[in-house]
Amino acid sequence: MNQPKDSDYDVIIVGGRPAGSTLAARLAADGFSVLVVDKAAFPSTPEVPSSPIIFARTMRLLEEIGIDESQYAAASTKIVGLCAEFDPYVRAAFDWPEIDGRNYIRGVNRAGFDLVLWNNLARFPTVTQRAEYTVLDLVRDRDGRVVGIKGREKDGPEEVIHARLCVVGADGRYSLVARRAGAKIVTDVPLTSTVYYAEWEGLKPLVPERGTCMHMISNCRGQNVIFFPTANGRTYVISHVRSDRVDVRGDAQGYYLGVLRSIAEVRRRLDGAQQVTRLVGIKRVANRYLEHGGSGWVLVGDAVHHKDPIDGQGIYDAVIGAKRLASSLGDVHHGRSGWESAIAAYGRALRAETNAMFEATMDRIRNEVYKDLPPLVVRTAVRWMMKDPSFQRRLCMRLGRALPADDWMPPSVLLGAVLRGIRGDIVQAFWQATGSQA
Repeated sequence: MNQPKDSDYDVIIVGGRPAGSTLAARLAADGFSVLVVDKAAFPSTPEVPSSPIIFARTMRLLEEIGIDESQYAAASTKIVGLCAEFDPYVRAAFDWPEIDGRNYIRGVNRAGFDLVLWNNLARFPTVTQRAEYTVLDLVRDRDGRVVGIKGREKDGPEEVIHARLCVVGADGRYSLVARRAGAKIVTDVPLTSTVYYAEWEGLKPLVPERGTCMHMISNCRGQNVIFFPTANGRTYVISHVRSDRVDVRGDAQGYYLGVLRSIAEVRRRLDGAQQVTRLVGIKRVANRYLEHGGSGWVLVGDAVHHKDPIDGQGIYDAVIGAKRLASSLGDVHHGRSGWESAIAAYGRALRAETNAMFEATMDRIRNEVYKDLPPLVVRTAVRWMMKDPSFQRRLCMRLGRALPADDWMPPSVLLGAVLRGIRGDIVQAFWQATGSQA
């Protein structure tokens, strides 16, 4: 099909949420003409669960493309602490440390936050946006190189749109671009979880009351419930269970409520509360890397790399991956590098940014979700670590990417936490004994 000149772009991005929208902004600032298409209308919630957290380092990356924290403040709330609970044995609550000048993270409403990112693209005259656009297939030339997309807007006619440089798949875990391009799975860790979430209102606060906190409760047998505060006084309530122990039986809502009712502290916090949004979920959350690119196509965000959301890294990974891809595409666009070498460099940069956290998250799932924690271990080693200020700080800094995920807890620091815990138990036992004798 012949196309008018104005239907050709340097890059076509399929998917306009954090990965796609931030990539488009960086490319436009570098002189690219960009088309961004998304099958959804904005504002809308993603169709799959996504950890609704942005860390200080994510905020800094957003500032690089002209998005100030004030722009998404109304679509988020400041979270100043973390409460971790291993029911019924251990509870530890602590403040979020300062990272890059911020002693908080933000819990975001994804519909509102994604709208801010989408609307930001209107600043760039070389970006064209088309929401509610369905991509049907990739278009290839005679040599098999991807040169565009075939799609349609709403109920409109099919059309072919060409990309001079490449088509980018930023279209999530179930990426059509990845499927049509034939992207192979290169890493797959079969430690899957079943995740469902919805927004709630009217939750009872933590006891004792603290500032706005993220709250995670584990039953120590592969079942977690996580509370993420978000905008307008609402909270995402998430069920997270090792998938080999799940039987939804065709009733996801009933299953979800059953998980929530199974833990006493969750029942307390939800007493009198109301679920105010529809349930969103995945029966098996895959932990994967896909082939990152090929002839005329490349993947970014969840389309190329996704993992269990328990550590809340999805938005950061999407935004940092977009930055690395923009750099590689800029090298091609400005003649500094050929396609193959630039895309190979992107693949290496993506792994360097994400693989250590991927492995750390897999270790956490393996040890905390796929192993039942013995009560004795929880009452001793787990409690000693979770109550230790040094451990608490370093844990938050790992999650906030201020410490390397593969070296955030050196043996000396871990040993110190254990020794301080043992010493504290001995002191407490002594005072209890001497107090009772008196």
